[in-house]
Amino acid sequence: MRYFIDTNIFIRVLHKENEKLFQECLLLLQSIKENEVEAFTGTVVLTEVVWTLSSFYKISKAKIIEGVRGIININGLKVLDNYNQSLALTLFEKHSIKYIDALIASNEEVFTKKMTIVSYDRDFDKLPVNRQEPKDILAKLN
Repeated sequence: MRYFIDTNIFIRVLHKENEKLFQECLLLLQSIKENEVEAFTGTVVLTEVVWTLSSFYKISKAKIIEGVRGIININGLKVLDNYNQSLALTLFEKHSIKYIDALIASNEEVFTKKMTIVSYDRDFDKLPVNRQEPKDILAKLN
């Protein structure tokens, strides 16, 4: 299975608020580094990471750059940017979700369920896509 890693997975590692979720996300990212999990993310996710860390958590620019640089340098993590803008707008119009979630869901592999979104964001459950949390993927690896 192929996985699309959502913003909140990276945030849980970069801004450790909850030890349990931090450990789950860290283990998932380590599994990606070790090529046990085939994973992707997008520049829209990296953008949301920067925005969340700066506006919500008030993290310094230098720390944000360090964190995002760490994400893009994760061995095995690929960054993609192929979204269907028209489908994203349709999903956004029909469902009570954020536009960025609609954009992620509009990726052809995500929308056709060839790729599963890894996220704690239950808004994805409103969409015709697959979503799992890190613990679900880690359970399959053990």
